[in-house]
Amino acid sequence: ADVQTGYPTFMRNEPIGSTTSIVAQMYQERGLLPGPKLAGLMAAAILSDTVIFKSPTCTEKDKRLAQRLARIAGIDLDSLGKEMFSLSSGGKTPMDQLKSDFKEFRLGNHILGIGQITSIDTSAFLPRMEEYLVCMNQIRDEKHYDSVYLMLTDVLREGTELLFTGEKEAIRQAFGCECTEDHHVYLDKVVSRKKQIVPALSALWG
Repeated sequence: ADVQTGYPTFMRNEPIGSTTSIVAQMYQERGLLPGPKLAGLMAAAILSDTVIFKSPTCTEKDKRLAQRLARIAGIDLDSLGKEMFSLSSGGKTPMDQLKSDFKEFRLGNHILGIGQITSIDTSAFLPRMEEYLVCMNQIRDEKHYDSVYLMLTDVLREGTELLFTGEKEAIRQAFGCECTEDHHVYLDKVVSRKKQIVPALSALWG
């Protein structure tokens, strides 16, 4: 029990793609049914975390639970997913976009910053790569990172244009890429920062 409130506390971990899937499963285990609006929000959360079921973190359980929630909410998962990841810069600056989903990682003696922009069509982002690189170098200098990376992840192509600062050799070794000119490289079938980008870099420095 919590020492301050006296209420019981517990932690539940599962090898699953979305925390919301665990919540949905707990509803099911207790014979509870979320309302249509809540079910829709929960389905959207699973789609977001699993990148419309294309992330390597996604499991069959995520898919089943999202489909059940979609039936309760009366929504179509494919349409909802495409709407969620449709291209919308919303007037944000490149720096705002870079920081919107940005995380720091410590791998051995290296400190990295990795941002991710996920869309069903990244074509409008690609012409701004030079602007992103300027912002990435600014963050690198301010935070004293060894490297900064930005994943421009295309859901429909199931791949990522990876922008990077720092050592080109690290990218070559981590991802087996020869063409790393202009500080970017396309990585086919790579959509997950946690399961694909970080482990590959960790193998070098972790």
